Order: sequence, then C-alpha cells, then structure tokens
Amino acid sequence: MKHILSQELKIVPLLVSADINAGVDSDSVDMQGMKSATFLCQFFATLAGAAGCIIKLYSGVTHGAKTTALTFNYKYGGAVVKSASADVFSAVATSAALQIATATLASRLLIIEANADIIADGHRYLTIEIGAEADAGELAIVAILDPMFKDASGDSVID
Repeated sequence: MKHILSQELKIVPLLVSADINAGVDSDSVDMQGMKSATFLCQFFATLAGAAGCIIKLYSGVTHGAKTTALTFNYKYGGAVVKSASADVFSAVATSAALQIATATLASRLLIIEANADIIADGHRYLTIEIGAEADAGELAIVAILDPMFKDASGDSVID
C-alpha cells in the first residue's frame, strides 16, 4: 500500500490573514488524542516593521482560551520561497515569545513544533498568537497533527 500522508496525519488550516499589524490569533486545535503539533507559518513578502511581531503559543481549557504560554521549538527556512535553500532550515531553537526578525522571515517558512506533553494539565487546546508589533504583513498557518491512533480523517479538531 502506498504511503498517503493525509491518511496518517491530521492537516488543519488555521489562519489566513491579509494583514497582521493589529495582531491576530490562529484558530485553536484540540490536542485530545494527538501526540504532537507542527505549525507551518508562511510569511509573505509584505511583512514589514522594524522588529517584527512576537509569536506565542498558548494552551487553554476551551477553544480560543489563551491561559498558559508555552515554550516551543522552532526553525525557519534558509531562503525566500522559490529560492535555493528555501527548504534548508535553521537549527532548532526554543522560545516562549519569539520576536521574529522581519528581514529574516519575509517570504520564508517558520516551523513551530510542540509535543502534547508540554500542554498544561487539564488543557486540551493550542492557539498561536501573533502580536501587533509588525507594521504590516500577510501570514498563513497550517497545522499538521500526529494522532495517537491513525484515523486522521476523523472528527474536526477546530470545533
């Protein structure tokens, strides 16, 4: 049988924002029954601002709740999309409040990874917060969840 990624992992669109300058939250994902989450954050060339936005990952008891800030792993592409090395990523680093460098991440992919064991006790949901520090910018976020049981086509995780 062929390996079909979408039958083994849950792929979830979480955010498409035409302008992140006012700050924006991704949709929340329900991590019940999941081992890990990988968030693919695609910044567009429109990203502007001296310092860039601050990105945080929160857990919460309910959908949309941002109760506990979490420390997460991240890495980013080595070049802009459609360039050589766009798929060669930086070393893994950690942060609880990642302030992106606009010049570094404009037109690049940022990967945020979190294992379910970092979620606060009693919490089920993860939400990414994009701070209002950027002057402008477009962003899309897709989550790839690794379920404990391989039935990724099952119920929705975004309520």
